[in-house]
Amino acid sequence: MNTNQYGHQPVVVLLAEDEALVRMTAADVLREEGGFKVVEVVNADEALTVLEATADVRALVTDVEMPGSLDGFTLARVVKQAWPHIGIVVTSGRMAPGPTVLPSGAVFMSKSYRPADLVAAVRTVLPSDRAEIPAEAPVPVLPSAVKISQPHTGIGAAGGLAQPLPEPEE
Repeated sequence: MNTNQYGHQPVVVLLAEDEALVRMTAADVLREEGGFKVVEVVNADEALTVLEATADVRALVTDVEMPGSLDGFTLARVVKQAWPHIGIVVTSGRMAPGPTVLPSGAVFMSKSYRPADLVAAVRTVLPSDRAEIPAEAPVPVLPSAVKISQPHTGIGAAGGLAQPLPEPEE
């Protein structure tokens, strides 16, 4: 894996965005201008699957309106509870959060934002002291209302078109 100018591994950012062009543009900005490693997903369900599978993610950038079982506001609250060491940036072009919607420490950005502002927001939410980040994240227990029944499909991770996931069998 490549290292950044400080000799460290790049910080991993999880990007949850269902609009393909917005996702690809944001991922490019985060990689090229921020020096981050970006994992792309198209909805909250895929984001939670990635988070359950790896302890590398240090920041989440999520859109609010996405297909799937959770919106970006709910995803932000679940991530803050289950993985408190992960910084959170929530974006939307249609709605702003009320005063109690975002978890503490999360940053909200209205679309469309400047590339430099996205990079600055991610840097703002990252833990300032690396010692705060657990070496291995505990396996969280998601709230019972969060149903994660579909495995990570890879759709979106390689820039594919967003497609609805099949309904889970009961």
